[in-house]
Amino acid sequence: MGRRVVVKAPAKINLYLEVGARRPDGFHEVRTVIQAVEVFDRLDLELLEGGEGIRLEVEGTAPQGEDNLCFRAAAGFLEETGLRLGVRIVLTKNIPEAAGLGGGSSDAAAVLRGLNLLTGEALGREDLFRMAARLGSDVPFFLVGGTVMGEGRGERVKPLAQAPPLPVVLANPGTGLPTSEVYRRYDRLGPVEPPPGGPETLLDILLRGDVRGAAPFLFNALEPAACELLPELRKIMEIIFQEGGKPVVSGSGPTVFVLASDEEEAEKMASSLEGEVPLVYRTRFCNHGAAIVDEGRK
Repeated sequence: MGRRVVVKAPAKINLYLEVGARRPDGFHEVRTVIQAVEVFDRLDLELLEGGEGIRLEVEGTAPQGEDNLCFRAAAGFLEETGLRLGVRIVLTKNIPEAAGLGGGSSDAAAVLRGLNLLTGEALGREDLFRMAARLGSDVPFFLVGGTVMGEGRGERVKPLAQAPPLPVVLANPGTGLPTSEVYRRYDRLGPVEPPPGGPETLLDILLRGDVRGAAPFLFNALEPAACELLPELRKIMEIIFQEGGKPVVSGSGPTVFVLASDEEEAEKMASSLEGEVPLVYRTRFCNHGAAIVDEGRK
């Protein structure tokens, strides 16, 4: 059994997000196409000889201790398996917090995947996904990654035909937006009608790599709520419009993304945003979720 593992945890964007009625449990029904992108946090996981408990060290901006979803993922894993182990987690953050990019959820999925490897698959696939769903709506997605349909509150995930590695530019205003506040504002504003054709049409076009053709079908029902809560998003979107792109808020925001037809267009879009927006990432789609990149004995 290996004693140490390194996992890279990707960010995500929502290419399509329908939001339905509020459920009795307080969540909303959603239907969403989620896409992993190549912006990564890094997690170093180590089983400590002769120890018990969890040690979390954070490099970058993220909650410490039990407030971090990584810590809760490790604690839940140990409780579920009954294993009495010491676990050291070093989390190196690159994905901004409360950004609509799923960074915390991706980190939690990385902990589950890494600990399951280190313990010789102590949890089966179904148990692992159940635990992921308990931790958060987006966590199961990051156990799959790539291009995925999410339903329910987002935790029921179905892998789709994988989109090509399209270039994408992310623009983040440097201010977080709590998901709960965005949904409350959505409830006040009322439903947003999705484009005709739904996610199926969007996916058919994206599989051909046709960014221009896909633009009218990119959709996020939470976008008006996010923009009302954080008006500076309109400035970011206007810059992208002026460069000929289709800006879309990812998840509950406030990160705005724009797809590009090629690397030259992505470079032009990123250049127009840099200096105007605190955080700009030029990246592309990736076809995996939380991924093991190194393992071995300490």
